[in-house]
Amino acid sequence: MRYTEMSDAQLWILIIEKDKAAFEQLYRRYYSPLLAYALSFRFDDEMSKDCIQDLFVKLFTSDSLTPIEYVKAYLYRALRNLLIDRSNMVMESVSLEENLTIDFLIEDIELVRLFEKEDDYLEKSRLLVKAYAQLSDNQKNAVYLYYIKEFSWDEMSVSLDINTHSCMNLVARSVAKLRKIMGTENKK
Repeated sequence: MRYTEMSDAQLWILIIEKDKAAFEQLYRRYYSPLLAYALSFRFDDEMSKDCIQDLFVKLFTSDSLTPIEYVKAYLYRALRNLLIDRSNMVMESVSLEENLTIDFLIEDIELVRLFEKEDDYLEKSRLLVKAYAQLSDNQKNAVYLYYIKEFSWDEMSVSLDINTHSCMNLVARSVAKLRKIMGTENKK
C-alpha cells in the first residue's frame, strides 16, 4: 500500500517505527491545515510555522509515542498547546484568552463574490459573520473544528480535551446562540 493511501493511524504506527516516508506523508497531509488553524488564533505567520516545525520535530525524535486512533485531533491539540506555551514565553503581559481568540476574517468582497446573484444569501452570510463574532472563544473553536475542519465528535473530544457529550452540547449551544442572534438581527 502506498503512503498516500494509508490512514493517519497507519502512518502513525510507521512513524513510531521511525519510517521517514510515513513521517513526510503525515507532514504534507497536515502542514497547511495546521497552519490555517494556528493563524485562526491570530498568531503571526512565522510563529505559527515555527510551532508546526517544532511539533513535527518532537514527533519524529520522540521515543515515547504510542499508537493513537485520532491523529488529526492529536496534532491540532499538540499545536494549540505549543502555541500557548510559545505565546506565554514571548508575551507574558498579554492574557492567554486574548491571544487565543479565533478570528475568521471574511471580507465583504469575498461574500459578494460567493453570492453575486443571491442578495438574500449575501445578507444572511453577513449576519452569520456578525453573529459568529458574538460567540465565546470556546464556542467559536467548537464551531470551527466541527463545521470548518469537519472533526468527528471523538476527534473534537481529543482536541478540546473534553468528553464527547460535552462537545455535542457545546456545538448545539453555539448553533442555538447563532440562530437566536440571527433571528434577532433579521427582525431589525
